[in-house]
Amino acid sequence: MGRTSLVLGFIVAACFSGIAAQIKGCEKANMADIVILVDGSSSISPGNFQEVRSFLRNFIKDLDIGSNKVRIGLAQYSDEPQTEFLLKDHSDKRSLLAAVERIQLLGGGVTETGKAIDFLQKQFFTKEAGSRADQRVPQVAVVITAEDSTDNEGEANVKAPAQKLRQDGVMVFGVGVGGANRKQLESIANYPPDRFMHSFDSYQALQRRTEELLDLVCRSVVEQKEGKATDGRTRYRGA
Repeated sequence: MGRTSLVLGFIVAACFSGIAAQIKGCEKANMADIVILVDGSSSISPGNFQEVRSFLRNFIKDLDIGSNKVRIGLAQYSDEPQTEFLLKDHSDKRSLLAAVERIQLLGGGVTETGKAIDFLQKQFFTKEAGSRADQRVPQVAVVITAEDSTDNEGEANVKAPAQKLRQDGVMVFGVGVGGANRKQLESIANYPPDRFMHSFDSYQALQRRTEELLDLVCRSVVEQKEGKATDGRTRYRGA
């Protein structure tokens, strides 16, 4: 019994320590500000929202979380965006994962992606919210959407805020699930699409391929630190 408890304790400690990344591409990605924007509209079922939580858990567990390492922020949106937690709010993996377990599906009948991206720029990628852009720490946004944006100007109203975010030096990953609009994803994400734009048939498929997406995020972080990215629109030189 004592030996079993010792083994379990070791496993739990290893999960939260963040000492060794499980994904090779993340071993050197030890400093970044990553904000994840999740579609929380009524098009997402409670079951699919559980898959979103699983995705977030698996995305976080292989990162080296810490106030001077990788910081994670999370927002959810439908007709209005909502802060779940800011970059500055959780400085250890245990606290961060506990916060993920507490999030609830926002609901709401429409998906205003452009408004939500503008919200990220103004509320998350600021020094007050915990962004370290002024210290040249790589800035990353992962935008997950499941349907067409319903912003007043359609695709154009997604393109403008995403362009502003990229011009501020944020690397933007566009992740579409189910019926997400590919042209809107192209407007959101950095270039090249094979690195920064990803489509999945379902949230189950997204969850299964979390490691693949995380590896791309980590490699992009490392290459930005090494000065291989980015420029304006933004075309990715490191690819």
